Amino acid sequence: MTRLPRIAILLAGSVLAQDEPKAEKAPAIEIPDAVKGISPKELGGHMRFLASDLMRGRDTASAEIRLAAEYLASRLFAAGAEPSGDSEQGRKTYFQRFPLEVVTAQQEGTGFSLLIGANGSNRVVPLQIGTDVSFFPMGLTPGEVEAPVFFAGYGRVNPAENVDDYQNAYIKNQFVLVLAGQPPVKPKDEPKDGEKTAEPAQKKAQPPAVRRGMGGEGAKLAAASSKGALGLIVVQPPTAPASRPFDPPVAGRPLPGFGRPSMTLGSPSQTIPLFTLADPTRDLLFKSIDLDLEHVSASPINGLRARFTFASKKEVKDDRNVVGFFPGSDPEKKKEVVIFSAHYDHVGVDEKGEIFNGSDDNASGTSALLEIAEAFGDGPKPARSVAFLWVSGEEKGLLGSRWFSDHVSLPDGSKIVADINIDMVSRNDGKSIGLTPSKSHPSHSNLATLAEESARAEGLEIKYDADQYFGRTDSANFARRGIPVVFFFSGLHEDYHKATDDVEKADFDKAARVARAAYRLGWQVAQAPEAPKKTKAE
Repeated sequence: MTRLPRIAILLAGSVLAQDEPKAEKAPAIEIPDAVKGISPKELGGHMRFLASDLMRGRDTASAEIRLAAEYLASRLFAAGAEPSGDSEQGRKTYFQRFPLEVVTAQQEGTGFSLLIGANGSNRVVPLQIGTDVSFFPMGLTPGEVEAPVFFAGYGRVNPAENVDDYQNAYIKNQFVLVLAGQPPVKPKDEPKDGEKTAEPAQKKAQPPAVRRGMGGEGAKLAAASSKGALGLIVVQPPTAPASRPFDPPVAGRPLPGFGRPSMTLGSPSQTIPLFTLADPTRDLLFKSIDLDLEHVSASPINGLRARFTFASKKEVKDDRNVVGFFPGSDPEKKKEVVIFSAHYDHVGVDEKGEIFNGSDDNASGTSALLEIAEAFGDGPKPARSVAFLWVSGEEKGLLGSRWFSDHVSLPDGSKIVADINIDMVSRNDGKSIGLTPSKSHPSHSNLATLAEESARAEGLEIKYDADQYFGRTDSANFARRGIPVVFFFSGLHEDYHKATDDVEKADFDKAARVARAAYRLGWQVAQAPEAPKKTKAE
């Protein structure tokens, strides 16, 4: 990654406005001795409990994740943090509840059929899911629907290029059949002898993603959905090379997406199904209907209907974020909050009974936050307030942090000015730690420069090698709110999301160094004259 030379040295926590032409030296911000209390032994003690078999992988909304939450809350109480979660019986708690809906697609009771009418009779052609037709059963509405099928050519809609394969047809409450890909490019006429070829006209360039996406299945599904279709049926053009057959179903094993719970915040957003027909199914269909593929145009398909039945099981649950708060010492700056975050959930137990203890992911970050909170409880109070947030549901799609960032559970009038997120910090090179966002990332802020100084004080080299993971951890939900963030991350390893991510492989010393670096960073931000500011990406 290309990095421009540093144009200023930020001394011991001075925070610069991004438009200052010259760095001003600021008095050094002294780091309290409380940082020395963050020890590998104590951090390792937390990890040994949180990543033990007793906790059974701390799955979201499980009994074990509730036990972990109680453990975190008890440590916050001991550290002197104020509870900043929901109120129960008129008293604040350390817990912020958030609603979950768990939907499990059921293979039994789900089916897709074509109804072909000819010569006054209807023929029902049931299709075998996974063999004749494929679809992914997420975000779909349970029940049965039957409706006519409309042919929409290649299913493209792109006003920027004046393309609408639907030709303004009304297709609400119908299934839509489209051809995969884009229409073939017609060859240009060869110039006659002696004729000069015209120079091509300059066209306004569209971003490649727009041109490519117009023919992608996702774009076609979105177009059909926006027009009120019940579902999209995609087939390869008959002139295209043969498609790879679907992977054959395995006896006793559910098809992809079936039998596995899908968890969302509240009710999931609904989508329409996207069906892909196997080539033999397509051939059977095209032999049975009158469809002009030589001159592709939008039209109803006489005598063709589709029937889709979808079965699913729904459960309503909840889980809890854990929130503690240390009010700042300055009457005005205390309204500004520096928040430390980490997810404390993991992925639980698999169908074989193997426990995924999630030692590095993320008992390490969870324990680092505990040590930092205890250091803030033991030391003096900075000018700004400091909050500690442990979120659940990260492994299911950043659910807890999404809920918190949309329903901030802090004292009235609080404004979050920075998020310091810690996720997976106890493995790989013991003398370095990854950090994102880098200077080339649009969410970069002067927090990153301060993080470099803080890490260096703990003998750690910052490596800006984690931008690709920026959207995969909870700081992303603060960044989307415009809040400056940094994310400490030691990288993936061979035990990532495996049952072998055990505490015996953890580098407690490294995790403690990261925790001390994060404490230094948080203290400096909480004491600095100015709050962190985002910078322009290089």
